Amino acid sequence: MRWEEWKPFYLDIVDRLELDVQADRMATALLTDLLKDIDPEPLLRDLNELVAGRTVIVCGAGPSLERHLEIVIKSKEFDNAVYVAADGAISAFINLGLNCDIIVTDLDGRMEHIKKAVEHGTLAIVHAHGDNMEMVRESVPSLGIILGSTQVEPTDNVFLWGGFTDGDRACHIIAQNAPRRIVLAGMDFGVTVGKWSKPNHEGNFRASKRKRIKLQIAEELLTHLMSSSRIEYHVLG
Repeated sequence: MRWEEWKPFYLDIVDRLELDVQADRMATALLTDLLKDIDPEPLLRDLNELVAGRTVIVCGAGPSLERHLEIVIKSKEFDNAVYVAADGAISAFINLGLNCDIIVTDLDGRMEHIKKAVEHGTLAIVHAHGDNMEMVRESVPSLGIILGSTQVEPTDNVFLWGGFTDGDRACHIIAQNAPRRIVLAGMDFGVTVGKWSKPNHEGNFRASKRKRIKLQIAEELLTHLMSSSRIEYHVLG
C-alpha cells in the first residue's frame, strides 16, 4: 500500500488513540536496521506463492478462536487452506498440536510460541510501532529470517500493507497477495478479549476502553477492505 493512500486512515487512528507518530517512525528505523542483512525479496515471493489463488483462514485471538479452529479443521472444505495466525492466536494452534503458515505479530503473544512456529517453518511478519520498540530490539535478532511491517512510511525492507491490529493487518497483507478467498476466524469485536491475546491469561477478559477503541478501528478497517475488494470474504459465526 502506498503511504499516501494509508496516511488518512493512520492520522485518524493517531487522533483517536493519541499515538506518537515520531515513536512509530523510530520503531520503523529500528526494525529497518535489525533486518538490514536479510533480503526480503525471497520472503515476499514465498508469501505470494503461499497465498495466490488459495483460500486463506486468518485467525484472530478472539474468544471464538478455538471453536472456529475446530470447525475449519474438521471441514473438508478447508483441507488445502492457508492458515494465518494473528499474534497470540499462534498459542491456540500450538495448544491443539498444529502449526500455521504465516504469523503476523507485534510481539504481544507468547514469545516461546512465536519462536517455535518460526522454527517449524512459519513465515513471520513482525510489526514495529512506538509501543513495542523494546520487544523488537530484544526479540527480532532471535527470530531469524523474517519480514518487517510498519504503520508509517515504509523503508526498503520494512513494508506498509495497511491495517492496525494484528488481525486486520493480516487481512490487508493477504488481500494484497491475490487470494481466492479470505475466511475470518476468531475475529471478535465485542467487549471481551480472548485469552490468547496476551500471555498469562487463563481465561477471556473484559476489554479496556483503549482496547475497545482498537477493536472498533480494526472492524472499520476490515469493513472498508472487504467493501473495496473483489476478493470473496467469509466471516465464521
